[in-house]
Amino acid sequence: MSNNANGFDFLELGQAIPDAREKQRITREELAEEPDISARHLQSIEKEGQNPSFPLFIQLVTMFHISIDQYIHPDTPTEKQPCVGGWMCFSTLLMMRN
Repeated sequence: MSNNANGFDFLELGQAIPDAREKQRITREELAEEPDISARHLQSIEKEGQNPSFPLFIQLVTMFHISIDQYIHPDTPTEKQPCVGGWMCFSTLLMMRN
């Protein structure tokens, strides 16, 4: 597992990005243009669990409506619910930072 200093494993969450990206038929190179990052950096996030910056993290999870609850609280049973307008993901992240 690829844990950062806070113990959060970005690998599993990173793997959700290509799944969502491919469902929308967006290549890694096309996606990398949007937040203006390199395709290699995006690949590191998707495949190696590299920690994205907080603004990039917010942008990716809201862009693809990825609910992060299952990654933050893996032992808590949750129903998968899409991030409506990104607000659910964003509010969860704000609570996590505090």
